[in-house]
Amino acid sequence: MSLIQKISLRFIDKANMLSLDVVAGACAGLFFFGDMMGLSLPLFLYILLGMAVWTIYTFDHLLDAKKIPQKALSRRHRYHQKHFNKLSLITAFISILGIVLALKWLSWDGLLGAGLLLITLIMIVIIGLRFAYVKLAVFKEAAIALLYVCGIVLVPFWQQDFGFESWNWLFYAAGYFALAWFNLVFLSYMDAALDKAQGHHSIMTVLGKKRTRQLLWGLVAFSLMYMLILFIILPSFYHRYTLIWGMMILIHAISFMEHPSNISSARRRLELSFSLPILLILFE
Repeated sequence: MSLIQKISLRFIDKANMLSLDVVAGACAGLFFFGDMMGLSLPLFLYILLGMAVWTIYTFDHLLDAKKIPQKALSRRHRYHQKHFNKLSLITAFISILGIVLALKWLSWDGLLGAGLLLITLIMIVIIGLRFAYVKLAVFKEAAIALLYVCGIVLVPFWQQDFGFESWNWLFYAAGYFALAWFNLVFLSYMDAALDKAQGHHSIMTVLGKKRTRQLLWGLVAFSLMYMLILFIILPSFYHRYTLIWGMMILIHAISFMEHPSNISSARRRLELSFSLPILLILFE
């Protein structure tokens, strides 16, 4: 392996550890829906979304790291344990900076209020699920997937011209939900042993391996059929979006069928797949 390859892999690994690939995927999702609706979104909206996503994900990881009394088994949780104080300060700083910038760039009577409401709801769900009845953990991945989609769709939805734009983007909002849900369930499936050992609850720890696999196969079958339906019923203009979304689905489906032995590598590949909408630039 060359020096450049080693540096690249180390950078990708560090980005995954810090959830920066999730931030990139969320911003790519915002571009996906903005481009579909014919919108040229200003850079500051991507900055605010990136800051919000990073803060939420890092806050969640810090809560997990704090909850584990011993040395964490997963690399991500060990990293957040080791750098807990530093990451806590950075998270607080990014949160405050994000609010200040949002107050400067957005108006109270519109997107700012909707964004703050959504972020508050996300925080309530993240914290609430930690104190909820164990069986409710089965809904954790679906709830987070729904909120994730709401987060990347909120800005384009708010900015679109309702007198001109079609509502075909709703088909892709549903597809993105299926994709995000599959992603979270699959990650829980791979992390089941670690979650159980560390006392974390997820859909896998509640449903068990067999029923979780059945759900994943069901999501694969639904997504592949849905992709075919979108190619058939939507105008050719939307085929580029179906293709990009379909590529993300196929990467997840193939990874699931491969039974990956290297969980870290599989996680990086899955998270990076959410950045594929950047390929839409080629169609400009």
